[in-house]
Amino acid sequence: MELEYRDQRRSRFVVGLGIILAIFAGGAAYLLVSQATQQAGKAAVLRAPAVVAVKVIPARQAIVATDVEIREVPLDPTNANGVVTDPTQVIGRIPAVSILQGQLITTNMLASSAEGGRFSILGPDESFSPDMEDWRAVSMTVTDDLAVGGLLEPGQTVDVFVTAIVSVPADIAAAGKYYSDRSTKITYQDMVILAREDNFYVVKAPLEIAEEIVHLQASGTAIFSLALRPDVDTRQADATDLGETTNRIISRYGIPVPESYPTSRGPVVATLRSPEPSASPEPEAAASPESSGASTP
Repeated sequence: MELEYRDQRRSRFVVGLGIILAIFAGGAAYLLVSQATQQAGKAAVLRAPAVVAVKVIPARQAIVATDVEIREVPLDPTNANGVVTDPTQVIGRIPAVSILQGQLITTNMLASSAEGGRFSILGPDESFSPDMEDWRAVSMTVTDDLAVGGLLEPGQTVDVFVTAIVSVPADIAAAGKYYSDRSTKITYQDMVILAREDNFYVVKAPLEIAEEIVHLQASGTAIFSLALRPDVDTRQADATDLGETTNRIISRYGIPVPESYPTSRGPVVATLRSPEPSASPEPEAAASPESSGASTP
């Protein structure tokens, strides 16, 4: 009996020891696997130099050296395509979309076809095809007071008003209905500003519109004015009944028309009234003895 009891105790001890060793072995294996996974994950995330925007870069505005810098950024298959590692590859290029501060700059964000390009005529969603519109870049001169105070920037869209001098022939003017004066009307809508230099605005226009703009500027009888549009508004307003002359504005708003004053003809004769002489004061009466109150001796 005593021998059998000792064998049972030894068996229990061996089983317990085996369980403890199994637990330690499992924990060690889990620890090794976890460390290997973490190291593998760290090895998969590579950091490499890349060009990053240090501030917001608006669309269609040439990138300058102060807009970008080189930073060490984590790269993986989701963001490694098109990465630029040399700032000279983007300086002078035109972004097709606005680039946010801290955003990685990739080649697909750039609209201009070559380094040093000042602007791109085609937009980021446009590509050349034989049946596309004949787009051109044409410049117009607009002073700041006629261009939203000179606050317009490349990438914005504007409507263009033309103020032209309308010369009425003498025989028609003699009828009394028409006379020579300036006339203003919205002429071109939703035009994209591609670039700007002082009072020169480069806009995107179809070939026939570019031809009209060139002619109006060369004639010297037209003045351009720009009105800023909301970026999201691409509607074309019906301008059939639009157009302004001074007489139309006077009639619409009831602006008073200056009249001659006085209504009679000839020079105005001013009637001046001479000032009346003031009355001289009466001399004071001599004091009588009675009034003086003096007593007689």
